Amino acid sequence: MTAVFDLREDVRRTPVALDVATSFDTESRQAAIAEWTRRMVDANLASHRFAGLLPQMMRVGVDAGFQAATAEAVVNELRHARLCAAVVEALGGEARASLPEACDVPRHDGVGPVEGLLRNVLSIVCLDVTVAVAQLENRHRNARESTTRRVIAEILDDEINHSRLGWRLLQHLAPRIDANMRDRLGAYLVTAFTRLFDDHLGGAPAGLVESKTVFVDVINDVIVPRLEAVDFPARVAIEAALAAPDTADDVIAWAATD
Repeated sequence: MTAVFDLREDVRRTPVALDVATSFDTESRQAAIAEWTRRMVDANLASHRFAGLLPQMMRVGVDAGFQAATAEAVVNELRHARLCAAVVEALGGEARASLPEACDVPRHDGVGPVEGLLRNVLSIVCLDVTVAVAQLENRHRNARESTTRRVIAEILDDEINHSRLGWRLLQHLAPRIDANMRDRLGAYLVTAFTRLFDDHLGGAPAGLVESKTVFVDVINDVIVPRLEAVDFPARVAIEAALAAPDTADDVIAWAATD
């Protein structure tokens, strides 16, 4: 049975209003409803993922400050979901959507607890959230309607902190990474980048894909240097991920902007 995420009653108690001067034709309104519904679902999934990191962090004895910041990220993402839902309703949609079946944090039972946590920090936070920050910054620059611009700004402030949390946690755990674990994590980055490229270069519906230039720039200018600063073979992993058949068509575009 497909789970349904329904925030209609929550947001109707605290509605938001769009600029009275803002007008949408039918097509643009439906596109906006779809975008904000997707954001609502994504925020809910992000809350699940941050919550899933907490038991892993406790298991390996991560400092309490990191655990508290992760718990705060859970609360932030639930608030983001409500904000997005309120925009959906303001646009004339319904803040209700089906949830993907797989929303739990991977357990990585085949590796030790520190390595399992690091896999998830790399994929969920250092990659996913850092890309989300770049996309939100781009969206904020181009937003014209005041309410949605305010909502994007509020979400963006939190996502910047979430991204920083992931990179700080990676540095905090770096002394616990031996040579063999680093090799295995480098190999895992191929899987993580392949999924990231599939989501942003080919897996998202047409019209909802953020600018490819923004995506490529954040990989090259932010993610790769930060991974290489802690001795992860980021470019090797990217080359292997781009060599996969599903992403082969994007190799030329990537090289041209590198």
